[in-house]
Amino acid sequence: MSDRLVDPHYLSGVQYASDSNLSARQAIYRFQQPLIRSSAWALDLAQLDGEERILDAGCGNGLHLAELGRRGHRGAVCGMDLSNGMLTAARVRSAAALLVGDAQSLPFLDASFDCVLAMHMLYHVPDRDAAIAEFRRVLRPGGVALALTNSRRHLAELNEMVGSVLYEINGTDPASLRAYLRFSSESGETELRRHFATVVRNDVESTLVVTDAEAIVAYVASMGSVARAQSGRRIMQEVERRTRAVIDREGAFRIRTEVGCFVCR
Repeated sequence: MSDRLVDPHYLSGVQYASDSNLSARQAIYRFQQPLIRSSAWALDLAQLDGEERILDAGCGNGLHLAELGRRGHRGAVCGMDLSNGMLTAARVRSAAALLVGDAQSLPFLDASFDCVLAMHMLYHVPDRDAAIAEFRRVLRPGGVALALTNSRRHLAELNEMVGSVLYEINGTDPASLRAYLRFSSESGETELRRHFATVVRNDVESTLVVTDAEAIVAYVASMGSVARAQSGRRIMQEVERRTRAVIDREGAFRIRTEVGCFVCR
């Protein structure tokens, strides 16, 4: 796999210098049937009472911070990310305290939080074991950590189509572009159990019923390795052609979603 998937300089300075790429990927979920707000679903698993001190490590553009705000969470909430650009976007969504920081070395005292969120971020961390140890360290006894990630089967139909295009045009191994294969629903439990006494995996499945080809084109274009490929224009043209062909033939491009959340105590 490409080292860029865990390169903090690339991630914070290029791929996630702003939230434009992440927003493009989030936008495709408007086609989800049934609609599942993963931020709400995951937070429900923590069984919060509203008074907890919460750290969202790798908060991105603030999706989960915003959900805590909608719930009227009363305890102190802190969002942390490697990217200043992401924090700029998160600031629009949330009044939580925000700071730039590295999950591998959290700038907090032991037992500082009741809940730590690691939502779709561990697969971008170079030393996951160090980060998970840090989550355990800053949690008080009896606290809970949530680690949200994807199944290896997540977006299978889209990955198959894009992977075929990449291989035919560039000879690229499509797996090299899927960061979450490093820490998936299937693989994550073993790593988390090194630091947490109990780890419970929860899964949710749905389907994207995409009727607008531009949504898929925008999603694929947000993948930096595709957009910057030598044959990037040809790749995107072929992705659009194949997407439109499926929609014209079947009425929609149907893509399964499979997400997992580990509840760690």
